[in-house]
Amino acid sequence: MFDIIVPIFRIKEDFLKRALDSISNQEISKELYSVFVVDGTPTHHQDYDAESLVASYGFNYLLQSHERKLVGGARNQGVSAGSNPYLAFLDGDDYWYASYLREMAEEIANETDDKVCIWTCALDCEFPVFSSKSGKSVINRVYGYYPEYLSFLESHPSFAYYSLLGHPPAPTGTIIKRNVFEEANGYDEELGIIEDTDLLLRIVGDPRNIAEDKRKHYHFISYVGGYHYIGEENTTKRGTQSGVTEITNDIQEYFNENGRKFRKRHPQPLAEELPKGTPNGFLETTKGVMRETKLTNL
Repeated sequence: MFDIIVPIFRIKEDFLKRALDSISNQEISKELYSVFVVDGTPTHHQDYDAESLVASYGFNYLLQSHERKLVGGARNQGVSAGSNPYLAFLDGDDYWYASYLREMAEEIANETDDKVCIWTCALDCEFPVFSSKSGKSVINRVYGYYPEYLSFLESHPSFAYYSLLGHPPAPTGTIIKRNVFEEANGYDEELGIIEDTDLLLRIVGDPRNIAEDKRKHYHFISYVGGYHYIGEENTTKRGTQSGVTEITNDIQEYFNENGRKFRKRHPQPLAEELPKGTPNGFLETTKGVMRETKLTNL
């Protein structure tokens, strides 16, 4: 049923082990999924034998091809290696709770809207911040859950584009039908960040230039399916996934350039372009990712 794609790039061994453990511990038959770990770690940064580690779980290890760029290229390569009809993406620094694939499979089986091709859920998340008063602390939140705007998605499924534009899920909490992934030509390998949101937007279709009968829908599931890590040692190293591109001092300009490319392709909508009944304040959220945050110990 599922091809599971795990991109890694200089991931700590403990991180990779917990990600792979979380796959092995899923509450579904192992016959229902295949796993492809795609490693973009340059030779001079290989601190442990990731290939042997992946093999010990019975999973497939792929060395990222030099023709495949960044994290999008790693995911594309993993997808190309499989054939299952549904794609699950687990970043190497994240992990799933044991019920994740079972819950998602049940939602897919019970889906009544034949235009739905993307299923997402929320993830637990925390990341370090620095307080001048008390030093380092932690932001805790649920990533991908925006209850005040779910009514928009539920009432206007053909406008999923606008919901995803401001409230994109993490790949770790996202299942995509293979056929629509392939129709969209997968991830844009020129984008080192925002590549995941860009893909989802291209799949569902922009209401400003795509007829309603050509648009696709997505379904948010009210469920927390795993843990999304944000930190200095994350999957993409702030935009890099292979030895093809390593970002150093110009990381901020790299972010800015990616943002410009993204906004040119996906410009923010005008108020008059949103459908009637759009919740108050929704337009403002389309400027960027909305996050529910809770600061602790500051």
